[in-house]
Amino acid sequence: MLTSESYLVAMLCYCSAGLVSLFLIHRFWLVRLPGAYRRLLMGLLFALLLTPVAPNPEANSLAPALVVALFNAAFLDGWSSARYAVWVLCASSAVGVALAALSLWFVPTKNARPQREHASNLPSSGVQPENFQSTQHRDIS
Repeated sequence: MLTSESYLVAMLCYCSAGLVSLFLIHRFWLVRLPGAYRRLLMGLLFALLLTPVAPNPEANSLAPALVVALFNAAFLDGWSSARYAVWVLCASSAVGVALAALSLWFVPTKNARPQREHASNLPSSGVQPENFQSTQHRDIS
């Protein structure tokens, strides 16, 4: 059994590994997605990777909910032992996606901001200013 110090170190290692993996996923895999989809997917992944749950009702420590759900389903009684962890994962995933959607509402992405058009990018109307003289039709006399 883990001591309180080793349990704390294990949970800190797990959380830091989850945050590093989320950063790398965001930086390298989701870079081509639009900002809104990227935020929603990051909210879902954040909830799936970092949600803790008790491995069984008698346990007084926490473990990653995704690991608990997979191990309980595979090595214990199947769905009946993994049900609680799956429900916690579903609830935390819904909260993660909802928070990501709220962040889209309050902090717009770069793509959602209207961009100013520069005068050089605007199409010409064909009308020239009065003081404009073409270099080809300039009267030198």
